[in-house]
Amino acid sequence: MFNFLVLTILVTISFFINADEIQLADSHGPISIMGDHMHKKGEFMFSYRFGKMNMNNVANGTKKIDTNSVMSSPNGASNNLGNYMNAPISMKMNMHMFGGMYAPLDNLTFMIMTSYQEKEMTQQRMPMAGGSRFNVNSSGFGDTRISTLINIFNKDLTKTHIGIGLSLPSGSIDQRDTTPASSNTRLGYSMQNGTGTYDALFFLNNINKFGKLKIGEQFLYKKAFSGNNSKNYKYGDVFELNLWSSYRWIDNVSSSIRINYNYQKKMNGSDNEMNPRMSPAMDSHNKGHNKINLGFGLNLVNTSKIFKNHRIGIEGTFPIYQNLRGLQMQETFRFMIGWQYAP
Repeated sequence: MFNFLVLTILVTISFFINADEIQLADSHGPISIMGDHMHKKGEFMFSYRFGKMNMNNVANGTKKIDTNSVMSSPNGASNNLGNYMNAPISMKMNMHMFGGMYAPLDNLTFMIMTSYQEKEMTQQRMPMAGGSRFNVNSSGFGDTRISTLINIFNKDLTKTHIGIGLSLPSGSIDQRDTTPASSNTRLGYSMQNGTGTYDALFFLNNINKFGKLKIGEQFLYKKAFSGNNSKNYKYGDVFELNLWSSYRWIDNVSSSIRINYNYQKKMNGSDNEMNPRMSPAMDSHNKGHNKINLGFGLNLVNTSKIFKNHRIGIEGTFPIYQNLRGLQMQETFRFMIGWQYAP
């Protein structure tokens, strides 16, 4: 209800704003890519995205492991001598993302984005504890990103810009819920809403145009530079590469295909209140990955007088390779639908 109310307010406000220039469906990249375009002086953009992610099956590296094997696996907290008491079965997340862009100059665009997250994880207890399943939930605002986009090359056929940003620790790292062990347990790392650290962001974006065909590339690097957070850990550096291509069938409709590579280094430190013997989800040794995903997208833009330049983007993303550090759940799919308005 909260996200629907915000979206309604934004759409209502934008309805009364005059859109001078008609946008094309492929003026923006796939909806899952942030900061893929810049704006002209004085332009701004509102955006709302709804994302859904599901995870199932625990794997070590690239090999799937059944539930009983997870609970008989050695954990890093006891020098590989102890076993886990619970095993994650599945996890799902809904994310509501709110963004804005404004260009004070032709070659400079500011961007801000935050999110509200809803998460649920199902775990199974070991046979000696009855083997029953239980759910834990968390929700709240995530970290907030502010970025500056700087144009370095802008011609009809090629556009290139860089982005420099900062991720602010506005998301909680003290999410708690009831578990069989306690009525007030701090949840595992993946169930927290933020990182707890100030993270530097840098990305390079390039787009080449060949008539109705576009080819885009974006490289992103993220690093926690503020040291360990208040719970004594920080996430590893992230390297991400997106390669995408879109084709505009008509002015209103374009489709896209995207290859995404995501690499995250291991976690540094650990939360002392999380008992890593309880579950792989609470063991900081089980963080870090190499992933390759394939995405298929569709962009629709309205060019009629009413609601002109309101854009809807849809993308489904599916894993084609996952190499996980330690015991982690595998992603099964991601889905994103978004609304954008740039007069």
